[in-house]
Amino acid sequence: MRLKRDQITGIILILVGVVVFLLTTTFSIPITAAYPGPRMLPSIAAFGLVACGIGIFIESILSKKEEKEYVVEAGWIRIGKSIFIMAVYIGGMSAVGYLIATPIVLYVITTMFAKGSSTTFTERMLFSIIVTFIIYVVYVYAFGLMLPSGILFE
Repeated sequence: MRLKRDQITGIILILVGVVVFLLTTTFSIPITAAYPGPRMLPSIAAFGLVACGIGIFIESILSKKEEKEYVVEAGWIRIGKSIFIMAVYIGGMSAVGYLIATPIVLYVITTMFAKGSSTTFTERMLFSIIVTFIIYVVYVYAFGLMLPSGILFE
């Protein structure tokens, strides 16, 4: 039996989810009702990865569709650009902090993936600022966690 690409993707997601969960068990701070700690969000993400991987794998088994080309050359280039942007984001967040780096990177990513859509500069910028603000409020006020402020602002 030859594995379909979606089955391989499902297996990879399941494995990544399991690895992430196993890595979260090495955190010394336990999850409690009073303080969820640093393990909670990665554990939720690990569960999501495994659940999505299982869903993709099962759907691929049940699907009788013929496989098309997985990723064309332009797609590989876009993946490479995305990885580079995320690496720059990590460095940028260390330097200037979450509140400055995140809307900039979200704007760049949404612009890169908006090819062919009718979104405007203002819509993408507004989206980037709103998403940054929502994540900030959830982390800082709901979870009581700190986001990086950056070396330049310490």
